[in-house]
Parts: sequence; structure tokens; C-alpha cells
Amino acid sequence: MTDEIVPSLGDMVRDLSGQDGRIAARISPHWMQGRTAFGGITAALALAATRKALPELPALRSMQVSFLRPISEEVEFKVELIRAGRSSSFVQVDCISADKLGARCTFVFGGPRESAYTHDYLADQNVPGPDDSPQLIRRSSGPSFFKNFEARLADGAQLASGSDRPEMIVWTRLAARDDVDPEIAFICNADNLPPAAMATFTAGAPVSTITWALDVARMPTDNDWQVTRTTSKHSADGYSVQDMEIRSRDGMLLASAQQLVALFA
Repeated sequence: MTDEIVPSLGDMVRDLSGQDGRIAARISPHWMQGRTAFGGITAALALAATRKALPELPALRSMQVSFLRPISEEVEFKVELIRAGRSSSFVQVDCISADKLGARCTFVFGGPRESAYTHDYLADQNVPGPDDSPQLIRRSSGPSFFKNFEARLADGAQLASGSDRPEMIVWTRLAARDDVDPEIAFICNADNLPPAAMATFTAGAPVSTITWALDVARMPTDNDWQVTRTTSKHSADGYSVQDMEIRSRDGMLLASAQQLVALFA
């Protein structure tokens, strides 16, 4: 009996096909979250489709995603350049699955510009490193897509622990990460954590991301560990407003993000 081969993110990027801004992809069932594709893989493949359709675009600066309905294994990405300005370019990508719009991504790209003002605010990152932190959840017991990641809890409460602190600091990285561009890997990895509100849960319950916005400070050049502070700023009426700050091992800011998450509990 042979072990089943799980397609990596790199495999799915290489399998993208199509032209004229219509790029087809197949998302492995190993990257599903219940009845829909994991949001991070949808956004990462949408970005990869954009790079395939419009290879001359500069660096990614910002991204907004609306998750409208479930996305199945077969997806087509419709890539449209909305505006190409002197300092930034806007691209819209519609993710079509089962002949319906499943998600819509807006990417903003921009090259470097000279500026008299530059700074980095290095927040104190006095937390254990990934080798000294316990697993957030066992990869074998989480949702299907989570088996493709490693996650270690540096600070905060475990999921569904009934904590009064809706915040976690977690080291994460792709499990299979040697065959994918760091930009695509980063977008995929940036969405893998459960919402911080789940630390306050007393039992497991379904959750679903509705919108996700991410602003890039600097793109990592490798696929090693990154640390995310994720905080539920407000939770009521079945929704959580969540902030995230993603940093490199040396404390440099990679991106900040916000999500609106539906809580079905």
C-alpha cells in the first residue's frame, strides 16, 4: 500500500494553464476547508495566475479578497488589469468555480519610489522561538488544509480553551516549501491560522472568513518561519473583527492584515 501523494502549493502553481487572462487551476482536496477551498490557497493561486497573465507587474503592495461562496476543486481565474498608473497598478481577479463567482481579489502592485521618509518600528518580540513552542493543533486533527502547514504557539491560549484573551502569537510556515516562490508562499501562509476569537471558544465550532485585506511592508525572500500576532478586536452578533501582524524571525514587519470572520457558535 503506497502513501497518497499530496500536491504541494508549488505543484498547483506549475499546473496553472491558460492565456488571455483566463487561467485554469485544480485545487487538491487536501487543500479544502470543509466544503470550500482554504482561503489562502485561493488567494495564492489568484496571485500566481496574475503573475502568469501579467508577468511585468512590479512588487505586490496590497490585496483585498471577498469570499462570496464555496470554491470547489476546479477554478478559473479571470485576470483583468483595471488601471496601470505611474506609481501603482490595480488588478482584479474573479475566481470562478461551478460557473459562479466564488471570490474576488484586488491586487495592488507598485515599484519602489524615492522618499525622504523611512522607518521601521520594531515591536518587542519577546516570545519563544518556533523550536521552543508547542504545536498550535496537531496537523492530523485540524481541517484538511492545515496538514500543509506547521504552526507553533509562542504565546496565548490554545483554541477552544475558554480563554478571556482573544489573541495568539503563532509561528507558521508551509510544510512543503522548497518548490514555490516566496511571494506566493507568503500569501498562502498568511491566512492559515484559525481566527483568534476561537481561543475564547469552549468547544469547536465552524468559522468562515468573509473578507481579508493585507498590506505588504516587505516581501520575504525565503519560506522559513514567520510569526503572526492575531487578535480579535471585537466579537458580537456572530462576527469577529480580527487584526493580524506578520513579522520575520528578526522582528521586521512583513505585513499587516484584517479579516471579518463569521462565527457559527
